[in-house]
Amino acid sequence: MLCNLIECHVFFQAGTGPFNRAKLLNVGVHEAMKDNDWDCLLLHNMDLIPENDYNLYVCDKYYPKHLSTAVDKLYRLPYSSVFGGVTALTPDHYMKINGFPNTYWERLDEDDDIAKRIHIAGMKIIQVPLHVGRYKMMGYGQTASPLLNLKRPAELHTSQTWKDDGTNSLVFKLLEKKKKHLYTDIMVDIGATPALPPPSRKKKNNP
Repeated sequence: MLCNLIECHVFFQAGTGPFNRAKLLNVGVHEAMKDNDWDCLLLHNMDLIPENDYNLYVCDKYYPKHLSTAVDKLYRLPYSSVFGGVTALTPDHYMKINGFPNTYWERLDEDDDIAKRIHIAGMKIIQVPLHVGRYKMMGYGQTASPLLNLKRPAELHTSQTWKDDGTNSLVFKLLEKKKKHLYTDIMVDIGATPALPPPSRKKKNNP
């Protein structure tokens, strides 16, 4: 789900293929910016419910902001660089990191990749204080995916692929777009299970 201070865009992935949250967020930003010239993008997992009214849904002028710092499963950060769940970026922040990776399927490590992109682009992550960034996670059954055994770009070569894997390489098909009273409901086809981009290889000079 992608929101601003006025409305939300709710995206659904067509088909039965593996889920790709990061690519759907790219689609969300792409479609939302077509509708209006928004100055703040709020990227929100639909299963997280805020518990603190003082957690303001606004962007930081200079850096991307992480709002869901204390989900009820832990009520603390699992590690300092985490950047997922509920986040706020300006369109400028988003373009500086080339959006999000399109090559993560079935909830792999796209949050780590995005965090690395932020730092590579010369920015830092603003973390909301734990007592403010508290969220309740709605429970639902999930099964482990065999895709969890794939090698992950965040661990391998994010620094070599981030300029080519993102908003500038986004491919999808818009199937349906319905304007509701408080949100826009969108169904998209984001393609089949991916092939991860190969790492860049530096040419060796002949002796």
